Amino acid sequence: MEPPVTYPQGDSYQGKKIYGRQKGCAKFSCFGVVGAIVVIVVIVIIAYTFALPALMPNSLSGSFLDAVVVPSKDGEEKVWILTDGSFNFIQTTKSPGRTSTGRECYFCKTWTYIIDPKTEKVLHKIKTPYEDIITLIDLVYHDGKVWSVTREYGENEPRIEAFDSETGEKVMDTDQFESKFPQLSAGLTEAHYDKEDFTIRVKTRDGREGIYSFTEDKLYKDNAEFNKSQTKDSAITNYPILAPEDNSSSPRKKLLIATGPKSSIENNKSSLSHYSGNEEHMEKYYKIKVKPLVEKIYLEGIIYHMDSESVIIVYLDQLGKKSNRLVSCVDLNSGKELWTLKPDEIFDEMKIDEEDDTFSSLFFTKSNIGVKRSGNLVLLTLKNEGIMGFEYKTGKKLFEMDI
Repeated sequence: MEPPVTYPQGDSYQGKKIYGRQKGCAKFSCFGVVGAIVVIVVIVIIAYTFALPALMPNSLSGSFLDAVVVPSKDGEEKVWILTDGSFNFIQTTKSPGRTSTGRECYFCKTWTYIIDPKTEKVLHKIKTPYEDIITLIDLVYHDGKVWSVTREYGENEPRIEAFDSETGEKVMDTDQFESKFPQLSAGLTEAHYDKEDFTIRVKTRDGREGIYSFTEDKLYKDNAEFNKSQTKDSAITNYPILAPEDNSSSPRKKLLIATGPKSSIENNKSSLSHYSGNEEHMEKYYKIKVKPLVEKIYLEGIIYHMDSESVIIVYLDQLGKKSNRLVSCVDLNSGKELWTLKPDEIFDEMKIDEEDDTFSSLFFTKSNIGVKRSGNLVLLTLKNEGIMGFEYKTGKKLFEMDI
C-alpha cells in the first residue's frame, strides 16, 4: 500500500511556496481565460470587418440603411443598397455617481452595393469610412447621379456626396458641394434630406441656413425664399392626398386627387387633407378642386410613394392590437388599383402584434418602411430586414433579399 500524499506544513518558505502555487494557479488561469476571450473577440472583429467581405465579394454584409432604384443606359433598373458595415456594440461606462450606456462602433463604415436585381449579383461595391456610429443616411437618385446625404452625429460631420449612377465613381464630395455656393463657405453643421420637397436643408458654422433644390440645382438662402419661388409656378398639377372620411379624425381614409396651380398646392400641402371635405373653401381660397379617386377605404393609410403616374399606399387590414399591413398601387390617370400585396407577399415583420411586443405598433414601425419606384421596378424596404422588388405594372414579386 502506497503511503498517503502529504503537503508540507508549518511556516517554512518552501511549504508556503508549494502550497501557494496550488491555490494561486486559479488567478493565473483566470488571466489566461480572459486573455483568450480577448484574443477571440479581436479575431472575430477582424474577420467580420475584413476577412468575410473579402472572401465573399458578391455577398451583402452589414445592417440595412437605405436603397434606391436607379435607371441605367441598358434600359434595366439597378438597385443601390446601403448597409452599415461597422462593428457595433453596447458599452457601459461607470464613473463616480454616474453610469451611462450607449452604442459604440469599431471600424465604422458603410458599404454601398450596386445590384443587378435580375441576378442579384453585386456589380460594384463602395466602402466609406466614418468616425462614429452611423444614424441616418439617405440615398437619392437624380439626373444620372446617386446622392448620399449623411446626417451629422457625434464625430461624424454632415456629408453630401454624389456618385455616377453607371460606374459608382464619386463625382462630388462635401467640400466640392460647399464650394459651389459661397453661402456655405464656413462649412456645414447640419444636412437633412427632405423627401416631400426633394431638397437638402443645411445649416452652416457661421449661422446661415440653406435649401438646395435637386430639380433646379440651386441653393435658396432660407425657407421663405424657397417658398416664394414655389408661388411663381402657375402650371396646373395633380396631387394625391389621403383624407379622413367625412372630414373627421377617423382612421378610415379615402384617396382623393387635388387639382390646381402647383404654387397653391405646394403652399397648402399641410392643410389639403384638413379642408378636403369643404370643396367650396378649397376652390374659393386655394383655387384647388378636390375629388375622390377611388371609393376604397384605407385604414390608417399612409402614402409612401407618389409620382406623376401612380401612388403607393401602405395600410391595415383591420384595427386592433393585431393586424396585417397591405400595400396597394393606384394609377392616377385611371383611378384604378393596379395591384394589392397581401400579408403573405410582404415581410412577416410588417405585421402588428401589440400583445406580443408594444414596439410592433403602428406608431413605432411606420418609419421603418420605405417604398421607391423607378421604371418598372418598385422597391419595398424594411429596416433591419431587407428589400423586396416588385414589377410596377402587375405587382409580381421579382426578388427578395435579406440584409
